[in-house]
Amino acid sequence: MMDLTTKATFMLSVIVGALAVGYAARKTGLVPGRWSNPITRNTMTFLQPVMLGLMIWGLQPPGWQTSLLPFISAALMLAVWPIGWLLARMLGLENRQRGAFILSCMFSNMGLTYGAFMCYVLLGEQGAALGLIWCLAFSPMLFTVGLLIGRHHGREGSEPMRSMIRDTFAEPQTRNVLVGFAVGLALFWFKVPRPEWAGPAVEAFIPISTGLYLFAIGLSLSLGSLVRYWRECVAIGAVKFLITPAIAMSIAWAVGLWGAVDHTLLKVVLIQSASPAAIMGLIVAQLFDLDRDLANAGWLTTNMAAIALAWALLHIAAGL
Repeated sequence: MMDLTTKATFMLSVIVGALAVGYAARKTGLVPGRWSNPITRNTMTFLQPVMLGLMIWGLQPPGWQTSLLPFISAALMLAVWPIGWLLARMLGLENRQRGAFILSCMFSNMGLTYGAFMCYVLLGEQGAALGLIWCLAFSPMLFTVGLLIGRHHGREGSEPMRSMIRDTFAEPQTRNVLVGFAVGLALFWFKVPRPEWAGPAVEAFIPISTGLYLFAIGLSLSLGSLVRYWRECVAIGAVKFLITPAIAMSIAWAVGLWGAVDHTLLKVVLIQSASPAAIMGLIVAQLFDLDRDLANAGWLTTNMAAIALAWALLHIAAGL
């Protein structure tokens, strides 16, 4: 077993290395930036469903409190909404900027590109599975509240909301993930023995899929808007790394996770609540003509800050 420092070094190597290689590959012309979407789409379509199914299949029998994770996640996003709105008003942001700012505050990089991967580094395969269970609230919140915020603060997108939601759940990259989760849950529920090769396969799949996602993000990375929006980036960072974890740990206390004998779920809550801005905020900003430069700056700075803070976050979570 690797010690925590070694695990943190491994995690940072995967995240920073894949981002840097992707960015360098685009800047040098070795790989065109247009490959970013196909790489992400194919990883979601073919690799993540298999990995997710195997992880859910191999879960240790969870207590009822495990089912609280997506509800805590959803409550956290809703709690941050008015905070983001108030900070945007205090910063004097106009409507399109305000929408991008609120989305950056609300929606976090909780999947295998950061949050769930951090849970994996600290807690192993079980941590990754719990981290992905936390993520179950993301899509329903994004395609209801997130799109409403985007529509309110921007212009109406060219694609109707109903059509976008339908396509999201019909397309292979999203549908296959749901199928993988359902198959894994069925195998777990009916106590079908998981084969011995599944554990090593998951151990290989997680860093590979994380590396592919981050490589694709590196291909589309834009560094141009950071100076212009430095105040907004500082505010988003304060929300992501101070305010949101404080709210999350308060919710965890209210539902009894602090009093549990095993603090595994509490560690997942802390890690996921301290995750940086999600790239989906950029996508919604683009759909509704919000301020894409602000959304890009918020995503980039908080994700870079999260990488710098990862070692400390892992050690704090380990001490809970």
